[in-house]
Amino acid sequence: MLRPPPKPDKRPQEPPPPPWATDPDGLLESRPGHVRMALTGGVASGKSTVAELLVAFGARLVDFDLLAREALEPGGECFAAAAALFGPKSLTKDGRLDRAFIAKRIFKDARLREALEAEIHPYTWKRMLEELKGMEDAPFVAVDVPLLFETNLFGLFSPAALCFATAQTQLKRLRDRNPDLSGRQAKRVIRSQMHPAEKLRLAHAIVNNDGPMRETVRQTKALWDRLVSPAAKFPPRAAAPAIRPSGRPAPEASGSGTPGGPGAPSGESATPAVGQGGPADPGPAPGLEPAAPGRPRPETPAG
Repeated sequence: MLRPPPKPDKRPQEPPPPPWATDPDGLLESRPGHVRMALTGGVASGKSTVAELLVAFGARLVDFDLLAREALEPGGECFAAAAALFGPKSLTKDGRLDRAFIAKRIFKDARLREALEAEIHPYTWKRMLEELKGMEDAPFVAVDVPLLFETNLFGLFSPAALCFATAQTQLKRLRDRNPDLSGRQAKRVIRSQMHPAEKLRLAHAIVNNDGPMRETVRQTKALWDRLVSPAAKFPPRAAAPAIRPSGRPAPEASGSGTPGGPGAPSGESATPAVGQGGPADPGPAPGLEPAAPGRPRPETPAG
């Protein structure tokens, strides 16, 4: 007896990366002894601290924010386009872009932000590939991508590590480093970003930066040790060569949504560490700070 044809899969697919985000030479491919990890996190989530720790452990770093700043310097590839987009008021007396002025404009006008990102993002991707070509022999490269999930670049990386902190911690850090920012403004910056649950479902590894520094160091070192292990195994990149459909099973959960989080092992109530989920509030365009379902995590031996 003939079987009926399978029903079409109506589940939504994870959005593909932008057309300019390609990796023709496989520079982002991870394998044992050759790790190419994306690092991301919301504003004031402690991402820079984790990046510094990884460098201290021996990683090379490619920083999208620095590449974006390079593009917006006078004579940079995106300088003229940005100056034309925001007009004469966006320039300082010495002929540089007024980053504070532009940050305020793009925070209020999504169309301006999208137009600026359309100039910056392809450039930073191209420069990232250029830098990676010069690091081909490096055993571990961390690529700091602030808008990894927002720009649908996550499928090109394996692994992708997420740094996070609770909204209360983010708010305190954001106001500590920007004293002129009101509480209401800081909350708007945090709330403007991608919902943390989406990032948690997409990340391969989690570093919880809500606790003391020693805990961040411990988790980052554990992540490092697991990824540099000769036995480390990395899942295929979702966007290389094809986008995989949504709806994959999530990690076993305690089901609470409390500090143990959606990915925490059953019965564990502590805030999440490497490879666990948890609550987080994950902004500004690259270089202008003040301003879906999950993929399998890397199979690595316990640290």
